[in-house]
Amino acid sequence: MEKKSLAFKLNLSFLVLLLFILTCAVYSILMNNKTQGYADDVANNWFPSVNSTANLSNEMTRYSRREVLVIASFLGNRTESVKTDFDDLATWKKNFEKLLENHNKNLVSGPDEKTILDDVEKAWKIYTDFVEQDLALVKQKPILGLEHYQKNTKGAALLVSTAIDKLTKYNYENGVLSSTKGNSLTAITNITMTSIVIASILVSLGIFTIIKKSTGSISNAVNNLKEQSVSTSKIAGALKTGSQSLADSVAEQAASIHETSAAINEITSMVNRTAENAKESTNVAKSASDKAEEGQSTMKRLVQAMETIQESNAQLQNIAVIINQINTKTAVINDIVSKTELLSLNASIESARAGEYGKGFAVVAEEVGNLAKISGKSAHEIQELITTSQEQVNQILNITKERVAEGKRVTTEAQESFLHISEDISNMSNVIQQISEATREQEIGVRQISTAMSQIDRATQNSQVSVNTTSESSNNLVEQSNKLDATAKSIEILINGKAS
Repeated sequence: MEKKSLAFKLNLSFLVLLLFILTCAVYSILMNNKTQGYADDVANNWFPSVNSTANLSNEMTRYSRREVLVIASFLGNRTESVKTDFDDLATWKKNFEKLLENHNKNLVSGPDEKTILDDVEKAWKIYTDFVEQDLALVKQKPILGLEHYQKNTKGAALLVSTAIDKLTKYNYENGVLSSTKGNSLTAITNITMTSIVIASILVSLGIFTIIKKSTGSISNAVNNLKEQSVSTSKIAGALKTGSQSLADSVAEQAASIHETSAAINEITSMVNRTAENAKESTNVAKSASDKAEEGQSTMKRLVQAMETIQESNAQLQNIAVIINQINTKTAVINDIVSKTELLSLNASIESARAGEYGKGFAVVAEEVGNLAKISGKSAHEIQELITTSQEQVNQILNITKERVAEGKRVTTEAQESFLHISEDISNMSNVIQQISEATREQEIGVRQISTAMSQIDRATQNSQVSVNTTSESSNNLVEQSNKLDATAKSIEILINGKAS
């Protein structure tokens, strides 16, 4: 509780006191209502019931006495008042039954009283039946009516009175019990209210003690506040001087950082252009490498074509061989043609010798000779064409061999040159790629430096703003320190009544 604030202690104390007061008020209202309920219960339930049972007892007494008077009148032969007595008996019987009915309808408090009331009604029924019998017998012979009364009716009347007394006692005891409960509640209420008043006094004393202690604490706090006010004023002055020096330093630092940031921005721009050029060179080198690879592929296809031409040259050589073979066959045909002409000549001579019988054979021999001449002429022409073709094929073969050999040599040299060019371009592409990557790394580094310098610039600007704010705050602190000193003096006057 010592660590709690003064406001908390006072508020808690007043809340407790208010709670005691509210509890006292609510409890008083509840107890008064409860006591009033018991009083109303006694006034509205038990007192009317006691009054009703008293009336029942009175009517029962009057009715029983009047019956005895009627029997005595008959015994004494006083018949002049018998009619009036009978009328009174009927009236009082009716009054008793009316009171009993009213009590049964309006004044029964519970099952217990209902049971007692039922006993009263049963006893009353038995009693009235005996009374009717007494009156009937007394009219016949008075002594018989008296004997019946002594024997039956008197005991029945006693039972009715006993039942009525029991009902009266029940209502009286419950009325007394309800009154006792009300008295008990009143006593409890008095004790409770006394306790609450005592507790309220104790809480008030606690509040007074808290206020007294708090006032002493506030007085000490005011003294400490005055001392701290003086110290704060000195600190504020020193802080003002230091913030002014810091502001000048931050301004110079901001100017230097701004110049450095501008230089780094120029370096960043140059590195960006270098990176773009390296990237463009990489693309050009890659394009040249791709084209060199395409040229090398073309040279490979050219070598393959030269090899195909060389194979075609070999096939031409095969054709020349075939032409030689045809020439050989043509020579054989010429030889056959010569022999055929010779045979045709011999056949002509032999047919001429045969005379008439050899004419047909002579015609055949002549035709064979003609065919041989024609075949010989054609074979000669074919041999001339073959000879011409063989010469031309040999010339073409020689020229083709020379050109194929030259083309193959040039193609091989070009292929080797393209291979060296491709290797040089590939090496150059790798070098440019490395330069591009290095330039990219430099660009990233310079960008990070630029970002860092921007952050430093922003931080310096924020620092400058903070320094300006600190300077203003130090000025405000000096003013607030002076106001604090004045406030401390005012509180001291308020607590102690005078300023030291």
